[in-house]
Amino acid sequence: MMRIEFSVPAEFEEVPLGMDFDAAWAEVNARSAYGSLTTATDEQRLTEMARALQRISRFLDDSGVVYAANCLHSFEGEPSLGSLAVAVVGYPYGDDAATAARGSLRGVLATRGEGWTGTVIDAPCGKAAVFTGGQSHVLPPTFSPTGEQIEVLTAEFHAMIPVVSEGGREQRMCLIAFSTPQITHWERCYAPVMAGVLRSLRFTEGEQNSADTKSAEASGQSVRF
Repeated sequence: MMRIEFSVPAEFEEVPLGMDFDAAWAEVNARSAYGSLTTATDEQRLTEMARALQRISRFLDDSGVVYAANCLHSFEGEPSLGSLAVAVVGYPYGDDAATAARGSLRGVLATRGEGWTGTVIDAPCGKAAVFTGGQSHVLPPTFSPTGEQIEVLTAEFHAMIPVVSEGGREQRMCLIAFSTPQITHWERCYAPVMAGVLRSLRFTEGEQNSADTKSAEASGQSVRF
């Protein structure tokens, strides 16, 4: 059993993984600007959002995501939204984690095209291939503020970190993905946040005692995988 530990700012609100419809409905209502339902249209839209959130939550869980969160706050007087996901997947990377990180860097940059840049860095958790760039996404009517499908440009950050275990019993890759539609906020607001996440990232093996677990939970996120 391994554990991944990392810290995120307090404004990041965790999204439960693998939710059923009732849990998704409760999550949407808790975060909804409607507060209490006033019309049948409000209820219909919240139901659609809950169904979409349930599908997303289960997809993330099935894809190896161990943590997902989003944040909505104010940055320099403007509303700012960000989404973060951390996943751990099986990845037979061979005998050398550094070579795996460099290979990941080349492979990703070859598929992303212009506007994406990346490098391999030495992080406390090991070699990490990090990438930044912009991507266009289609926002469905359910989640659109206008009620119509719109195209959204996001600034994105990705990191791929080979998970080195004692004895190399099972080779895995940790994937970190962050995106924000406020592309002008990336450099000053979110780049330092993602740098902090990487600096705080740790992989540990074996069961922790209760004191260690409480310490990790107090300082950030702690997830078994």
